[in-house]
Amino acid sequence: MSSTKRFALVDCNNFYASCEQVFNPKLEAKPLLILSNNDGCVIARSAKAKAIGVKMGDPAYLYREKAARGEIEMLSSNFALYADMSQRVMQTLEAFSPDMEIYSIDEAFFLLEDSPRLPALAASMRAKVKQWTGIPVSIGIGPTKTLAKLANEAAKREKERQGVMILTDPEEIQKRLEAAPLEDIWGIGSGLAGKLKKQGIYTAAALAEADEERVRKWLGAAGCRTALELRGVSCIELCEEEEKRKTIVCSRSFPQPVLDRVALEEAVSAFATRAAEKLRRQNSLAGFLSVTIATSPFREPYTARSCHIQLPNPTSYTPRLIALAKEGAAKLFEKGREYKKAGVLLGDFCEDAARQADLFSQEEIIEKKEEAMRAVDRINRRYDKAAIRFAAEGMVQKWKARPSRVSPKFTTSWHDLPIAK
Repeated sequence: MSSTKRFALVDCNNFYASCEQVFNPKLEAKPLLILSNNDGCVIARSAKAKAIGVKMGDPAYLYREKAARGEIEMLSSNFALYADMSQRVMQTLEAFSPDMEIYSIDEAFFLLEDSPRLPALAASMRAKVKQWTGIPVSIGIGPTKTLAKLANEAAKREKERQGVMILTDPEEIQKRLEAAPLEDIWGIGSGLAGKLKKQGIYTAAALAEADEERVRKWLGAAGCRTALELRGVSCIELCEEEEKRKTIVCSRSFPQPVLDRVALEEAVSAFATRAAEKLRRQNSLAGFLSVTIATSPFREPYTARSCHIQLPNPTSYTPRLIALAKEGAAKLFEKGREYKKAGVLLGDFCEDAARQADLFSQEEIIEKKEEAMRAVDRINRRYDKAAIRFAAEGMVQKWKARPSRVSPKFTTSWHDLPIAK
């Protein structure tokens, strides 16, 4: 990497909550909690919710009385809205640099030229995203991705930074590292921090100064790269192409226990459908499928069972994966059990282009099936993920949670377009 380049991390502030507030500014007046699919726990919070002590993963029932009194707002998650708003933010940011890595739904890394104009460029990025999407962002800039992440956290916390922190001065970097707990360093977390503390290393500065070989022994190659990045040595480059998953899991807890085999088969069929869509999105084929079902861990007797199926011919054809998932669920189902969770895992991937034809398969039929699946995916992406649905998923889907507080799909449904009055 050229010495005139700097890494920048752009991170959307309280992203899920911010998406909701864009279309309903009244939500800014109170603490806002975003709940999981089944409205069971908190998965995102506004700044005001964080200020009153709401924690990620808190059970929703803890705050229902406050919501009933109008002291806080609680909404079900609206992932269609969040995904579309994420795409709009990333498209806005693309204009500032060709070197861009979308790291998550609300974060992206960039390479920017190190020049006196860097502060103005960062401020311009923030202003443009806010103007075009309504989403506030924070920007951290540093000589490595790890230091850019550290700078981004400072940009969020310290209001005087006005959402931008450029961390390039060696003295300032050392000061920040001495004050930074290990748990706050990107790539460390509480697990590795515990290992380091046993060796007498308690701060990011101590990790940066530690012997390279000893760090490699304690944390492996990844931990060694983190230590070098804290010293200002860039070891983690931009990944401009999304890394393909090695496994895909779709699972869900049921709002009510499932006692019926047909309902359980409908659930795993729906999970297999979602997994197949993700599989085709990365142009992969699955050679392995696993079905898991479980009762509630809070009720005796608890049981969790899995069925593993090796596919003779790797595929991403949804009807085939549905048939195997239903077969697995039927084998696992025991009458009288109250099932609380189920899931489908796909693995053993190979590239779609590297698929080997079977001696007894007809290539023309395979191509027609693949084209049919691509057509289904295009329609569902354009209109709605359930515009075309397989009958095996069920029409009523009693096993599925019904979010009671979900906001409209403002940007992805004609029926939910905002109306100016």
